[in-house]
Amino acid sequence: MCHGAAGAYTIDMISGAATMFRGQDRIPWVRAIFHGLVVLSVVGAAWGRSAELSPRGRRPPGRWTKIEQLERYSFEGDVVESKDLSGLAFVSERFGLLGADEARQVQVVEMTRPGNTLRVVETITLLRSGSEIDIEAIAADEGCYYIVGSHGAAKVSGQHQENRYRIFRLQVDPVTGKPEGPLAESLKTASLAEILRNDPVLGAHFAKPLQRRGVNIEGLAVRHERLYIGFRSPNLEGNALVLEIRAEDAFDGTPRPSTTLHRLPLGPGLGIRELVAARSSFLLIAGNAGSEPSAEYPESQDYEKDREFFLFQWDGRSPAVHKIGALPKSSGQAEAMAILEESDDGVTVLILFDGPSGGRPTVYRLS
Repeated sequence: MCHGAAGAYTIDMISGAATMFRGQDRIPWVRAIFHGLVVLSVVGAAWGRSAELSPRGRRPPGRWTKIEQLERYSFEGDVVESKDLSGLAFVSERFGLLGADEARQVQVVEMTRPGNTLRVVETITLLRSGSEIDIEAIAADEGCYYIVGSHGAAKVSGQHQENRYRIFRLQVDPVTGKPEGPLAESLKTASLAEILRNDPVLGAHFAKPLQRRGVNIEGLAVRHERLYIGFRSPNLEGNALVLEIRAEDAFDGTPRPSTTLHRLPLGPGLGIRELVAARSSFLLIAGNAGSEPSAEYPESQDYEKDREFFLFQWDGRSPAVHKIGALPKSSGQAEAMAILEESDDGVTVLILFDGPSGGRPTVYRLS
């Protein structure tokens, strides 16, 4: 808020100066010079503050190159589908939301530090019937959670399951972490299917199986009321894809809203497995873009057994990415990430793994 105010103040002062000098023929020249000096002093001070504090004027983030494993967390309470955890975001320092790709529910969790625990507070049912939602990512912003399904064919069978093609917006009270009022009033549901189907690049891959470079969402971040949707697949000529869209446009039913498709050169065969908005950049986990072969699809593109998971930085605008490094080897798939702390020297993240019971919540320091 302060950053934006400083920028607006600078603009307003510059605008005021222009008006003042246009009318200077009607005031004595001494007053004109005096006013000019005052305006320049104020503008200079505001410009200095803007250059120092504004996110757009901030110096580029440090190119972190070190990944250090610090400690573990554990869950308290009954975790839904605890071997398939795939989404985690925090709406405050205390409360977060947890999701699993085999479930139709999400769970409010309370973080305790010290103690290193994530306590299940409440379970919220997003859909009461049908197949799994295949929840793949959760993002938080100003009292709202965004929860997205894969919007892709089932990994093993390649079948179309309607619940996978959903995106949700859940309003919560950051003080309690729980929905504000009745769930029917706090929860909004939509689908990105038509947007993806109509996209000139993604449309050609929509509804195809993951083994054949079919569309599959696994990352979601939100910044300045815009959603950044990260795709595990397809990887096109070594580029992973991020679709940027105004958050409101994702829910108002417009089939062809304005979008931006970012191409990130992660490398051949790599897709986005998680995407989060940090203070100065975006962080993403990259891994196999393809899925393991199945009886239905015995050959798989962009899949390498035991491929490592990597962390990257991205500024959210240019196609350039910075490879931080590979995550320390661990069983399971790195699928969910939340930022715990961030400074100019580095960032501390909590990562969950799909596969191990309880998700093996692990803290890493990037510096």
